[in-house]
Amino acid sequence: MSPPTAPAESPSRREQNKAATRAAIADAALGLLRSEGPSAVTADRVADAAGVSRRTLFNYFPTVEAALNVPTEVFLELALRQLEELPADMPIMEAAVLAMRSLADRRALAPVAELFVLSADTPQLNRLQLETWENCASRLVETVLGRVPRSESLEATVFAHSVVGAGKAAFAHWAHHHAGDLSDSSLAALQHHLAEALSQLRDGFPTLRIQAGAAPERKA
Repeated sequence: MSPPTAPAESPSRREQNKAATRAAIADAALGLLRSEGPSAVTADRVADAAGVSRRTLFNYFPTVEAALNVPTEVFLELALRQLEELPADMPIMEAAVLAMRSLADRRALAPVAELFVLSADTPQLNRLQLETWENCASRLVETVLGRVPRSESLEATVFAHSVVGAGKAAFAHWAHHHAGDLSDSSLAALQHHLAEALSQLRDGFPTLRIQAGAAPERKA
């Protein structure tokens, strides 16, 4: 009989306070970006809005823009955890689709979707978002190698970057049709686009294969 699993330790009060401070800074930065645009997101104004000192802000984040990137980091981490919790014998591509469809809290998508649209006009934030997606791909490579012992590094890397690229394509598709709409129905559409993009990878782009294999029409 296996020994009982030890319960996960609850975060200490100090860790909770640190997490709350980090979240307050990120919320303050996003609030300023949302209401006044990129020029308003300065260290002094973000610190003041978050109720912390400028020094505290930079203890938590290397730049002000990095604070704006928190929602994207949180969402990608949530998606990766969802994937890692699925049975190890499930095919990796099937697991990726199921992980995306199983994200229960669409509210985690709202700030990411908003930032995806706003970052288009903020080069520094756009660069940081790209770095976050790259970090996600690196984490995904590790996950693939752990779940599929026989996989090779190049294969896992191509897979990870394909999944990340599909995710970014889904956000871009959503932004084109729903930019500015953060209603529950719009976020449901975004979640559907994300799962559908991964399904296209899983199924090998069936519509494109059908079109490519179709016989050309004969002219009368």
